[in-house]
Amino acid sequence: MQRQIPTVCFALGMMLAASAASDPRAGSASVRLLLSEVQPGLTQVQQYCTVVFADRRFHYERASLHHGKDIDRKVYEGEFSEADWNALGEILDESAFRKLNVPREVEPPIVQDSHVYTISVARDTHFQNMEFLDKKSLKPYQAKVKPLLEWWKSFRGRRLVESKTPADAHCSLNSEHTVFSQ
Repeated sequence: MQRQIPTVCFALGMMLAASAASDPRAGSASVRLLLSEVQPGLTQVQQYCTVVFADRRFHYERASLHHGKDIDRKVYEGEFSEADWNALGEILDESAFRKLNVPREVEPPIVQDSHVYTISVARDTHFQNMEFLDKKSLKPYQAKVKPLLEWWKSFRGRRLVESKTPADAHCSLNSEHTVFSQ
């Protein structure tokens, strides 16, 4: 059975590249990293989104969506410890990861086993944007991306205090780009 599921296709990465130089709530801190994951399910979609700012702050959202609308969205904000910040920096600044070039692909109308990852890393004057629509598209880059995804999984597993801060525009799914998932 096919059903329409909103995904974070390259539009989110492009939106980030266009608008992430600074966030009005971030003061002078620019975006260092954006990680977004969309996991389709039978009745709802799970979305995880983390925006990391250059001043060590983070904004993390976890949402459940049904037909593109929030059922539940929780927002968390905080600041990384020196050790956590350094660990993330080592991953992002590792030479092989910096040189990683994931070509932009045309979004197919049907994606088997959709599981979208969008990664955007601030580099000097541009953003290094990567998007993987499924495990198959991630596979050729797995070895270089794995440390970042493991770091993120560990980060998401922490107990964080919920914030009353509103959702961040960087974490919004773009409903103009939808695919069918089988």
